[in-house]
Amino acid sequence: MKTLVTQKKLAAKVFDVGTGRILFDKLRLNDIAQAITREDIRDLAKEGVIKIRPVQGVRKLKKRKKRGTGSRRQFPSTRKQDYVKRIRKMRRFLIKLKKDKQISSQEHDRVRRLAKAGQFKSKRHLEEYIKSKTPLGEVIKGGK
Repeated sequence: MKTLVTQKKLAAKVFDVGTGRILFDKLRLNDIAQAITREDIRDLAKEGVIKIRPVQGVRKLKKRKKRGTGSRRQFPSTRKQDYVKRIRKMRRFLIKLKKDKQISSQEHDRVRRLAKAGQFKSKRHLEEYIKSKTPLGEVIKGGK
């Protein structure tokens, strides 16, 4: 007897289901073997020769929403945007101080970690912290 794999695949495509859900009537396998077009498959389904097994389980073909990065239409939270703006200002300021040799490399790393942890509310708060921690109260000039 000829295998009916091709007919099963064709039926699965016609009814938009998986091949595992397609059931053939065992008494009419010769008729199914003769079916080579989509129209033949549809006719056999109307006669009840080809049946589709119902979906098992709880989810019943529930389509998941597309949650990839390209489908997101909302902006990140404003809290995150505020953090990004604030930390970039502080990092630029710390790089400038290190470049001008007003703070050491170790001090720069330590203060940068504190900034990342949210220790400072603003660039001005960071400046005041550095002024209070510098030896002999040296004056540090801010900049853009």
